[in-house]
Formats: sequence, C-alpha cells, structure tokens
Amino acid sequence: MKKFTRLCAMVCAFTLLWGAAAVTVAPAPRISAAAEPEKLLTGNPVGGLFPAGTPTLATYAGYTWLTEGLNATDPAIVASDSAEAPRLTDGENGPDTTHSLVAAAPPGTAAAASLIFDLQAPYKVSTVRVWADSGLASMEVYASLDGKTYSRTGGAANANLPSAGYAAVELSVKPVMFARYVKIILHKDPAASSMGIGEAAVFGKEAGSPALLSNNRLRATGPYNTSVNKLDTGATYTWISDQPFVTEADLIKTDNDSKNDGFGGWPDLTDGSSTEANADYVANSAWGAKGKYGAVLFDLKDMYQINSIDVWAKADSSKLMDGYEVLVSTDGVNFRSLGYSPNPNSKTANAIVNAPSSGVPGMNARYVKLLLHNDNTSQQLIVGEIAIWGWRLYDPALPKNTTPDRVEFRTELKNYSTLYLDWSGYNQTVNNVNKYAIYVETQNFTSTAGLTPKLTLEAGSIALAGKYASYFALKPETDYYLAITPFHSSAGERKDVETVKVTTPGVLEGDKAGNIFAINDSPYGGSNYVNHGENEEQNLIQKLMLEREIGGIHKNRWWDHSPWMKSLYGSYGVAFHMYYHGSGYVPSDNAMGAWTFSTYNEPDLAKRDPAAVAAAIGANHASMKAVDSRNLLVEPALGGVDAKSLPWLEAFYNSDGQNGALVKTYFDVMDVHPYVKYEDTPLPGIDHGSPEMLIQKIADLRALMASHGDGEKPIVFTEIGWSTYSGGAYLKKVDRATQRNYLARAYLHSIAGGVKSVFWYSMQDDGLDPANLEHNLGIIDWNGKAKESYFGYYMMVRLMKEAQYLGPVQGAVHPYYGYRFWDESKNRYITALWDASWQTSSTSTKTARISAADASMSLVGIDGNQKVVEASQGKAGITLTGAPVFIYSNAPISVDSVQ
Repeated sequence: MKKFTRLCAMVCAFTLLWGAAAVTVAPAPRISAAAEPEKLLTGNPVGGLFPAGTPTLATYAGYTWLTEGLNATDPAIVASDSAEAPRLTDGENGPDTTHSLVAAAPPGTAAAASLIFDLQAPYKVSTVRVWADSGLASMEVYASLDGKTYSRTGGAANANLPSAGYAAVELSVKPVMFARYVKIILHKDPAASSMGIGEAAVFGKEAGSPALLSNNRLRATGPYNTSVNKLDTGATYTWISDQPFVTEADLIKTDNDSKNDGFGGWPDLTDGSSTEANADYVANSAWGAKGKYGAVLFDLKDMYQINSIDVWAKADSSKLMDGYEVLVSTDGVNFRSLGYSPNPNSKTANAIVNAPSSGVPGMNARYVKLLLHNDNTSQQLIVGEIAIWGWRLYDPALPKNTTPDRVEFRTELKNYSTLYLDWSGYNQTVNNVNKYAIYVETQNFTSTAGLTPKLTLEAGSIALAGKYASYFALKPETDYYLAITPFHSSAGERKDVETVKVTTPGVLEGDKAGNIFAINDSPYGGSNYVNHGENEEQNLIQKLMLEREIGGIHKNRWWDHSPWMKSLYGSYGVAFHMYYHGSGYVPSDNAMGAWTFSTYNEPDLAKRDPAAVAAAIGANHASMKAVDSRNLLVEPALGGVDAKSLPWLEAFYNSDGQNGALVKTYFDVMDVHPYVKYEDTPLPGIDHGSPEMLIQKIADLRALMASHGDGEKPIVFTEIGWSTYSGGAYLKKVDRATQRNYLARAYLHSIAGGVKSVFWYSMQDDGLDPANLEHNLGIIDWNGKAKESYFGYYMMVRLMKEAQYLGPVQGAVHPYYGYRFWDESKNRYITALWDASWQTSSTSTKTARISAADASMSLVGIDGNQKVVEASQGKAGITLTGAPVFIYSNAPISVDSVQ
C-alpha cells in the first residue's frame, strides 16, 4: 500500500454547521444545510483545473492505492505515482505524463485502478469527480467511516468522446454520505489499450462532531461525562426475547432493578458506567450461559447516521463477550446488518472493557439492534454500558416549507425482483409531508403528471414513518426509472422529479457468492407435513419473519400458482421457483416474480422414461419461451448424482439420437439433487455422508454434461440437505451442530463449484417424529424454534452476501479445506477454513499454521464464535474443527501446516 498526501495550507473561511442543525445568529433566520455550498475536500490546488474561488476545506486528505483484491491497481500506476508529489491531487490534468497516470493493458483485457481517500475526519460527501481519457469505461464509489466497512455510493459511466481528451466523469452523491474514507474504483474499457487518469477530487461539507444518541446518563468523570456532546433524543432500549436471538433470561432479570444504581433505577446499559463491575451497574447472564446471546434493541426516536458504538463487557478467565453484530433499521421491521465486530480484548484483561464498532455510510437508523454473543467457552456474559454515537440527519425545527423539497433516496437491488428504497434522511417535518407516492417506470420521466404510482404510502403506515419501502416484483434484464414524490399536507403532490435509474440483472446473473441462497419452504407443507391446525397461518407468518431475519434468501420452491402467496412471500423479499403447468400460468407467474420453472421432480427415482421426459421438457420449453424469452426452464431435478442417477441422465441426453445436440436445447439450466447418501462411498479419513463428496459429484456432473456438448450450462441444486433424525438408511443421521456445519460446507463447496443457486431442504421440520427423515430436515423445528443450522444459514448469508469467489486456499489439503473470497464492501479477503475429519464427538482439535502479512485479523466462526487473531512474524495459529471459520485479512493467507 502506497500513500500519497498533499497538505492544503489554505485556511478556509466557512460557516460551521454541526450535523444538520443550523447555526443561528440573531436576528438572521435559520438556514438549511442544503444552502451551504459544497467544498473541495481533497486538497487539490485551486487556480488551474479548479477555478479560482472554488470553496475548499483544509482536511489534509491523502490517497492510497489499493494493491489487493479483484480491482487491485495496475502496478504501472502505483510505480509511476509519487508520494512527494501525488499526481491525482496536483491540480493538473493529462495528457501530460508528469501530471497523469496510465494503465496499459492489451485490448480485450480488463484493468483497474482503485484509490482510497482518507479525509482524516468524517464529512458529508456530495460529489466525486475524476478526470480521465476515453480508456476509462466507468467508476464506482464506496464510502466508509472506519476504513474497514464500505457502502457502495454509486457509479458513473464515462460518456465523454475520445476527442474530449482528459475530461471529467462525475458522480453526484444523493443523498449525501457521511464518510471519512472514499474508495474510487476505475474500470478500464476492455476494448481500449490503455486508461489515462489525470486528477481526482472529492467535494462535500462539514459533518461536525458526532453526538451521543443513546441517552446515557452523564457523570462528572469517565467516558460519558458532562462535557460530552449529547443530543436529547429520549432514546430507550429493550431486551429481545423473541426468536431467533433470544436473550438469556438473567440479563433481563438483572437490568433496571429498582434496587440498583442509586440513580432512580437508570437502566444498566445507559447509566453512564463504563468500568464499574458491581451488580448495581451491569446486567449479567446466569452462570453456564456458554454461547448464549444478549439481544438488545435501541429506539433513538428519530433518524440518525450512526458513527460508532461502544459496548462495555467483562473480560476475565471465565467471562468474555467475544463479539457482536449490529443491525440498523428506520422502521423497526426491516433491519440491515453492519457486520460482525469481534472483541479485540482477551480474557486476560480482567476488567470491564470496551469493544467499539463503527457505523456504515448511508445505513441510517432509528432502531439499533445489537446481538451480543457470549463466547462458547465463557461461563457468563456481563454487560456494563452501551453508547451509540452519530449525527442528526436533519433539523426538524427549521421553518416549514410551503413547497416540499424533492425526495432524494438510495436504492438497493436484492435481486432481479426485489428493490429497496431508503429516503430516511428526508426532512418530513419541515416539508410538512403526510403521504408519499413511489413511481416505477420503464421510460424516463421528469414529471409524474399522468402517471400512476406503484405504491402509495399513507400517514400512519410503517413505510411512511420509516421512510423505507420495498417494491416487488421487478422483471429481469430491465431498465427502471424511479421517483418518490412527497405530498404536502395542504398543497398536495410535488410532481416534478429527478429519477434514479436501476437495471435489474438476469435471473441467474451476478458474481456475488450471496446470490446462491434459496430454500424449500412449501407454505403448507408436502406429503409428509403435519399441519398446525388452527395455528397454521400463524406458523406461516412466523416462518416468513424468520426468513426475513436471515435477509439473503432469494427464492423459494413451490408448485401452486396462486398470486396471493407469491405476493406474500415477495413482501418478505422472497421470489418463487415454480413447477410448469402450461403457458397460461406464465404471465401471472412472471408478474409475481417467478421466472424459473421445472417440469419434473426426480424423474429418475420415479423410473420415468428418459425419452418421454425429454420430449415433454422440449415442448414446455418452446411454449414457455413463446411467452417471454427471459424465462428459464430448470431441468430435470435429477434425484442424485451417483451410480444410479447419472446413467438416467446419460440416457436422457442420448434420447435424441444425436448425443444430446437437441436435448441440450430443451432446457436452460441443469438441476440436480446431489444428496450425499448413506450408500455413497466416503472419502478417506472423513465421516460417511460428509459434504466434501459434493466436489466429486459436481465434477462428475460437469464431465457428463461436457460429453454431450453442454458443459457451459449453469447448474442449480433445487434440493440438498441433512436430517437430524434418528434413522440412517437413506441419509446419514446428524446431530444439530453437524447439520449446521454441513450446511455451511455444502454452500461453500457449491460456490467453489460454480453452482448458481442452492435450495436448502428445508426451512422447517415437517413434524415431530424423531425417526422420520422429513420431520427433521429443517433449519427451524416444527414449533418454529431456530435450530443450530438456522444460525449457520444466517451467518453464511452475512459472510457471503458481497463476497466474490477467488479460489482454493494454498496449502489446504484433504481432510483440511479452504476457500478464498474478496469482499469489496469490507475491502478485505475472506478465507474459510475447516477440518472435514473433525466430528462433534471429537475430543481434540487441529491447529492450522498460516502465513499472514496482517498483524491482526478478524475471525468469525459458523458456530457463533468471534475473535481477533494476532500474527507474530507473519505467522498465526487457527484452531480447526468441522465448523468453518472465516478470516478477514488485508492480504491473502496460506496454510503452512496443520498439526
């Protein structure tokens, strides 16, 4: 990593606005933060490329070239830049090579340049501008408060003609982002022979100092003393006792006891204590609460950008909160994860210690949920204080507008069908708004006159209060233009708009590992399902709430075409994969987010004639494509990938008498159910039925497909799973922890094998019979309680959501496995490691000795454990079990040995 800094000596005069609250000087009226002009934040000299009079702030910013990851900077750029006179902030433009940088790569190849500006403090970033030649295809911008977790701000294509030379490409950041770090990724046009970059600049405004938001009591001394900048938010908190993260009961019992504190019963988590360990100031679990959770929800009463969070907990020989996850929400229903924060302290601290974490730009919050995890070896969880810091997004005390401001909003595509919109930074009070309309069109527009909104959010609705909404269902491979209009309480709708464009991906497109997650959750069960009677509808909603809690399940698999059920699941962000029952159903299925279909389920096990199956599939493919070519036929849902099922697939391809030349055109996606069956021969040194068998199963399947000229066809698994039953005739019986471990490993092997989608079988146990295989395949039990595999699925979604697969880990050899990923939002590698020979009955563990350039790395285990791993002289030890661990590092790691 190479850092380039230019110190701006100019002293700038400016009006300082703290947060979004205006400074008032009598008798002048209040002015909104929007009236303040944006300023140059990156120290570029003014007078040349930047006109004289350009407002500036002396931030002492510098930039660093990113030399790791998928968008690592072309080495020629790093080598030709100068730390003493950095070329991208010298105020001069190309093509003069003393003031510009060039990435050279042959036509047809990709190249990138990624730089990170450190503004030295948070600012409200509003514009990012880069000057480049026509070799630049596009740029992406990410923002961060801590330099570790980034939020994608947006992107901009280079629309300049070659004749324009080194011209500006600009991203206007709307709404503004609170950020200290700004990452700019520049993508070379693959058709160009080079990419020239002349200058880069970031503009914005002062953010002011973050304030204490969580209503902690201020004391005379300590971290939360009377000199602290505190906003009177009236914030409160509650412990969560609902599924899936149920707070250990004694944490609730020992908090806010009227006998405690001596301060009139202040809640223990906000009584202003930090290092005090006696019972008057802390909440503590029962003894023996290994691996248990404390789940606490703060209500800040209004919207804020979170800057940081303090969590004080006891660390000694028998007590350790090993880490926590932070989730934020504007409406109290839809939560977004800010990631895991392993505790940097160890049991040797022997004190109440702070494990701080950071907010993420653009993820605003009224509600902040913290899931505190007691280490799996810790006897007790003791929590002393939690403090949340951040910035007010707007000043509700400003004079009310007679015409409401336009609504600026952020969008997030979950997949091709589900879109989220967030305008939580909009000043609803000052703009006197009592309703919103959301427009979704396939043609651009500047006014909503004559258009019909897709959603109308009325006063009193959760969406209006949270200024957050989801829209379902979009169509794949489509450009959409979006607008949100405010309704003034007396003047009505403001109809002039500036749209936001989003483009949906194809049904199976995308390079993120997180695209793989899907589930089998038949709303009312299958043939083995035991109905819940009068509680069946309640059970359905409970399942959907638990699926929403996971957050990253993209699809469910079902056979019924009723639109109301697809609409219900769609409101929770889950689309359907359907059985094909004729072209007459396809238009309504498409309208409700279903674009993949299957004709059969396990025709090989049903002993169906392969030729007849091929003929039926071919006919269905033709009729389905006639409705819309974007639909995909997913076949044949083979019942296994083994010596019994693969010969059937061979006969299926050969049924056309042309080695599959015709049959391969009858369907779009290969679908198999690669259960690792009891009869499958185990790999040497590992247990029967282990998911490592998937590696060979995927290879065998691809080899058979390739032998028929079909090797490039995408693959999905619409069923795979392991049962926690007491049997063992068809599938190996596993305990609950092993089911969790196998789930994680099965998904990791599938990602590495290039599988596009994996539908875990299943969401819920079908019944209560311990000997029934189908009654024990779920990740929640029949009563709706989360099993260990639920938490494994939950964590896999968070760890893999933005990750991109790179390859196997060097030095990880059977029975030890490892895969490496890059996560652009974390700006780090993720390395998954485990010991496939380990079983839950094992009495010992192995240690992987790894080579690591990082001095310390964060580790998150699929078993819930979190820790910070220290390296010494480039080496570190990682304990391996059958539960994969995920290591975050700035540089790649490799395995030297396992002992």
